Amino acid sequence: MAGKFKYRLQKVLDMRAKREDAVKLEVAAHKRDRDSERAVLDDLKERQQNSQRQMNDQLAAGRTADVQMSNDYLGALSDKLKAQEAKLKLAEARLLESEAEFKKVQREHETVKKHKEKNRERWAIEEKRLEGLRLEEMVGNMNALKKRKALEDQAQDDEYDERRAQAESLAETMMAESAWAQGFLQTAQQEADRLNAIRLKRKA
Repeated sequence: MAGKFKYRLQKVLDMRAKREDAVKLEVAAHKRDRDSERAVLDDLKERQQNSQRQMNDQLAAGRTADVQMSNDYLGALSDKLKAQEAKLKLAEARLLESEAEFKKVQREHETVKKHKEKNRERWAIEEKRLEGLRLEEMVGNMNALKKRKALEDQAQDDEYDERRAQAESLAETMMAESAWAQGFLQTAQQEADRLNAIRLKRKA
């Protein structure tokens, strides 16, 4: 009966699979961080554009005090934009790093999986060969049993024929002896009758 395939590096394969899943989750998390930082940056840019248009309107209206306040606000907003751009770059770098790590662990996992499949194929070929040998042995044993049974049957037939021949020979011998005994008795009876006849003649 065929056994079950067992891969000697199964624990390593399981560890590689878990590592791949973990890094995949890290990539997803870094993508969310990148998207979040990008959304914040886009919001700051939109606020900058709106503030710039507002300041232009203030300049056109000659509202100097408002222009100064808007200019200060735009300066602070510019600093925030630079800081947010740095955050976005950092998030993108982390994402790229995690994606590179994911590709690496994915290749490592795939390498072990391919190794397992090759081992499974070799195992299947060997199992098929062994199964063929087992079938050959089974057929050989069956043929040997049939041959032994045939020899036993032949021996029994020969023994039966020999006993029957002996019985027939004995029966023939006994019949021959019986015929001889009958002939002997008949001859003796005839001799007794002859002697008895002679005796009777003498008395007469």
